[in-house]
Amino acid sequence: MSIARGQVGIRCKWCSHLSPQCRSPGAVYYSATTHGFYQAAQNMLKNHLCKECRHIPPDIERRLNRLRDHKRRGPVGKKYWAEAARARGIYECGGRLRFKQSDEKEQGTP
Repeated sequence: MSIARGQVGIRCKWCSHLSPQCRSPGAVYYSATTHGFYQAAQNMLKNHLCKECRHIPPDIERRLNRLRDHKRRGPVGKKYWAEAARARGIYECGGRLRFKQSDEKEQGTP
């Protein structure tokens, strides 16, 4: 499925200023579901931030690699990421993630 205007995703903060063709692989991920956010973040960490990104500060890259190699599993996982996304007004719509509008948040509707 192609990316649509207004679709919610995650991107590398150090590559965000670059045009899409100038970014290294994995700089942007779009999930179809709130539960998919966790896997998108894991993919970005493993593939982009720890291997491909040419703009991440070296000290941050070293810290991320140390944390990744530590492989300590905490209570944060797919459920946490999905709940955090929904708490920020993100909802699933037609195989894409979207942000609720301000007035929709107040009314409690997507």
